[in-house]
Amino acid sequence: MFKYTTAILLMTATVASAQQLSINDRLALRDNCKQDIQKLCPDIKPGGGELLACVQEKKAELSQQCSTTLADLTARKKN
Repeated sequence: MFKYTTAILLMTATVASAQQLSINDRLALRDNCKQDIQKLCPDIKPGGGELLACVQEKKAELSQQCSTTLADLTARKKN
């Protein structure tokens, strides 16, 4: 459990590095992507960008909630 929470926090730093995420954004990302990470990238340890690479590689397999959350955060990063 701790491993996945840490992983999601590391992803948020990468996804939205141009701006600070609100606590609500962080919670949304944690809540909406946790199961996807556990299912699609179970053996990847946080750090070094491998987890984010795994999530991006398996983008087509992400749940609708996780995919939408990541897209929203990425769109905000570009603005």
